[in-house]
Amino acid sequence: MNLNTLGGFLKPVKFLSFSLILSLSSALVGVGISQPAGAAGFPSKPVKLIVPYRAGGGTDTMARVFAKALSGELGQPVAVVNHKGGGGAVGGSRLKNSKADGYTIMLGGDDIASYIPLVSKVDFDFSDFRYIAAVAEYQNAMIARKGAPFSTFEELVTYAKKNPGVRLAHQGGISKPFIDRFVEQSGIDAKVIGTGGGSEVAQLLLGGQIDAAYSGGAHNKNPSQWEVLGSFNANRLSGSPDKPTFKEAGYELAMPAYVVFMAPADVPDSVVKILEAALIKAAKDPDFVMIVEDRLKGPTLAIGSTELEAYMVELQGKLKTMVGN
Repeated sequence: MNLNTLGGFLKPVKFLSFSLILSLSSALVGVGISQPAGAAGFPSKPVKLIVPYRAGGGTDTMARVFAKALSGELGQPVAVVNHKGGGGAVGGSRLKNSKADGYTIMLGGDDIASYIPLVSKVDFDFSDFRYIAAVAEYQNAMIARKGAPFSTFEELVTYAKKNPGVRLAHQGGISKPFIDRFVEQSGIDAKVIGTGGGSEVAQLLLGGQIDAAYSGGAHNKNPSQWEVLGSFNANRLSGSPDKPTFKEAGYELAMPAYVVFMAPADVPDSVVKILEAALIKAAKDPDFVMIVEDRLKGPTLAIGSTELEAYMVELQGKLKTMVGN
């Protein structure tokens, strides 16, 4: 193209009317407004999903199935990374110290932020996180081996009063104070024993070395071996709807049970909105629903950030009262 031709091309542009320039400018500004600040192009790279527990456990199983569905919603890979330890405290620390851009999120129990900072020396607090969505509920229970001389909370208390020194086991974390409170409120003489998790609880129960124990869901594996005495949750358990909650049995106890997605506190609202929409849709994925409801025997949830934030604030208030903080 020669200069004359180029000049002929540029002339009309040089003398564009002011009204046309204004119209074009408005259109360009409008394009910018359609993508909120902080969310431009999000996500443009893979998202890291922290699981604060061991690989192969119930939460890890949920996370790996959910990650596939979430990847489909976000259009980017979602990589699951396990940072176990401290009942979720190690993962909580990793999340708190991650960049607040939405590319690092965590799936774990609601007690990580609401309870652990109240009783442990950790580098994070309740206010260090955004609570984006709750997608499932843990099935917290008191269990005994099948054939035990009691099958409900009430029968356990009656047995314990006739047999002082009954042996009850917890799995650390928030399960310990709940077992302690049960012993206190029921007035029984019990020996409370700490364990390393569901597998150890199963071995001790089957071996007759303990009488009853807290279970976070291990009772749903080989259910014919276990007697569910009742639910630690606010609601009855999906797999044992005939067994009462602790509250129904007369005890002021309701254990935190939501499986929640969290992010660092300073993640932009616009990014949270994108993540929340994707998480709620992914929670309805058939494979995720099957894993939670059929295999883990729990309900799926689709609770968004506004409702979840309110729940978490209320939950922490109750736990502060419980631990005397």
